[in-house]
Amino acid sequence: MADKVLEGKTVLMTGAARGMGRAMAVALAGAGANVAMIDIDRDVLNEAAHAAEKAGGPGSVMAIICDVTDAERASSVAKQIVKNWGSLDIVVNDAVIGPERVQGFMTEKSKFYELDDDLWNEMLRVNIFGPQLMARIAAPYMIDRGWGRIVNVTTSLDTMYLAGAGAYGPTKAALEAHTLIMSQDLDGTGVSANVLIPGGMVNTRMIPQESGIPREKLIQPEIMTLPIIWLASDASNGVSGMRFIGALWDETIPLEQRINASSAPCAWTQLPSKAIYPD
Repeated sequence: MADKVLEGKTVLMTGAARGMGRAMAVALAGAGANVAMIDIDRDVLNEAAHAAEKAGGPGSVMAIICDVTDAERASSVAKQIVKNWGSLDIVVNDAVIGPERVQGFMTEKSKFYELDDDLWNEMLRVNIFGPQLMARIAAPYMIDRGWGRIVNVTTSLDTMYLAGAGAYGPTKAALEAHTLIMSQDLDGTGVSANVLIPGGMVNTRMIPQESGIPREKLIQPEIMTLPIIWLASDASNGVSGMRFIGALWDETIPLEQRINASSAPCAWTQLPSKAIYPD
């Protein structure tokens, strides 16, 4: 990518070895960012990091094995990133345990009372505590610099309540709400918190082959690349508490129209249902 709009910025990308995380990491490196790619699968992560460094240049990428629920390890990683590159500016939380871990989730539609308790708790920790932990550790570095980005990958509303999707939908709904809380807590700091989703089923291992859906009919992971570059850049200053849909991000139209066409408030705060508080 010729336009290095993220030069001097440092990104921590979780779930970076595969799918959307890999595609976003490669694109961010190509846009000039230093990218710390976090995952737990060393072989796949090393291959993805090689692709990202090819896009960004020598020294632009670190491949780091880290469980996003391990607070001690995550804190050490953040310190390593800052020591190496001088800052930690952007966190993209893409690490996830998906519904594919629920056997036959697209065909058999397992009931909530049939789900394994250990898997439920594992999803809770990775899908909602993991983003909280990474954001908590990174936020002080960003606040000190007066600039930063937290981007959380959630999912479409109808996937949040999709029958058979196990704990996946509820954990993504929780992360959606938590992103809005993050944006409110960060108001006035120069640090934003937003959601980015693809907008539908994506060609990743989350959609198993037995689904019968042709892979070319699925949204491709690269749909996330242009909006994540914009969200990570100075061009998105002042934008916080919003959810963006990658499949609706159209760079052939003016920016204001593009934002209006592809975004809405996090957690659907535009809906009229609100709590009644005492006077």
